[in-house]
Amino acid sequence: MVRDLTVATLRDGREHSAELGTFVLGIQVRADDGYATYVAVRITGSAPDNIVQLILARVPGCDPQTWAFEIELPDRILIGNEQVWSTLMNPEAAAKLLDEVAPG
Repeated sequence: MVRDLTVATLRDGREHSAELGTFVLGIQVRADDGYATYVAVRITGSAPDNIVQLILARVPGCDPQTWAFEIELPDRILIGNEQVWSTLMNPEAAAKLLDEVAPG
């Protein structure tokens, strides 16, 4: 699921999310014309204690040691029971990921 959400947001730059029982997982990737590729992971609701590290470790092209806790998303402040982490994605890994799943 993490990979699918990452691919979806790589394609359009918007946040994509999925309901996972007691919490919602959202991922947003933004790239600025060949510069840094920013990734944000949002969890809303009651998530199991160990799930955050598992999710962050599965985001393709990101070093699991570089995630930082954030107080906002790229386009808005956090609301309610939201938590967000961000890091940079390797742009070559992002391009490869899109190539692997390209239709046709």
